[in-house]
Amino acid sequence: MSGLSTYEKQRLKNIEYNKSVLRSLEIPGLIGSPVPPRRVVAKKPRGIKRKRNNDKNNNNNNENTKSLSNLTIDRKFNGYMTRSKRSRLADIENGNIEDLEDGTLIEKDRIYEKPKPRYSENCFGQIPDIPVGTVWHSRMDCSRSGVHRASVAGIHGNEREGCYSIALSGGYEDDVDYGECFTYTGEGGRDLKGTKANPKNLRTAEQSKNQVLKKGNLALSRNTTNGRPVRVVRGFKLNSPYAPDEGYRYDGLYTVEKYWEAVGLRGFMVYKFAFKRCPDQAPPPWLAESQECSTDVDEIHSNEVPESST
Repeated sequence: MSGLSTYEKQRLKNIEYNKSVLRSLEIPGLIGSPVPPRRVVAKKPRGIKRKRNNDKNNNNNNENTKSLSNLTIDRKFNGYMTRSKRSRLADIENGNIEDLEDGTLIEKDRIYEKPKPRYSENCFGQIPDIPVGTVWHSRMDCSRSGVHRASVAGIHGNEREGCYSIALSGGYEDDVDYGECFTYTGEGGRDLKGTKANPKNLRTAEQSKNQVLKKGNLALSRNTTNGRPVRVVRGFKLNSPYAPDEGYRYDGLYTVEKYWEAVGLRGFMVYKFAFKRCPDQAPPPWLAESQECSTDVDEIHSNEVPESST
């Protein structure tokens, strides 16, 4: 390890210790098992705005009233949700948007799906009608479902009851993810005010002080004693072969087996947590995907016509 930087030495040291903690969970056939290949999906470029047609062209093209069957259903609300609630209600009252009873909204020649009401109850365990493997396009959609209500924070819980859910998105370079179990670094210890050059509220800023056992960290520590499960969501930004290609995916319930203090990569103290997937629930999404792929291959081979013997 001579020639390595202090940062790299600490990272490798933390990774080895994290692996040893996960091995102690004694999950049969886990450590050393082949990692599922991660598919590469071409992502759509961001920041490209579409030009709107002129009102004159719209009037000429919309001379004939279109039937509902010919209208386009936009599942991303296409800007409808970005306006304030007062503005949306005003559009409905003024007749600019027609509110139907079947869960849709009509604005000119486009149909919008009504946003589902936000799940407002804090609870442990499974959320009704949200199966393992559910994928959301954005964190707000995931928040609205109630699986992980925090739209930005990675930990959702309170210091008295414990943690309800966590979201793995980005993460730390020394965390280890084996799918069925993983290590997770707590929150705090970062300067979120930014700098003069970049004064944003930086959620990915480097550690600048020690983490403390309060708020989300204290909530997670409660789960090690009360045994309550935590809902786990993996995001596409997570550097793990078990992360989804796009969006945010619900991977099921996990228990917090252990937590400890460790020296972070920047020399400050952080809290680490070891998670283990709960038994007696639906298979994890990566196993379901591999089974679907193997089934498709078997069907292809079974449908092949055998060559005639000469």
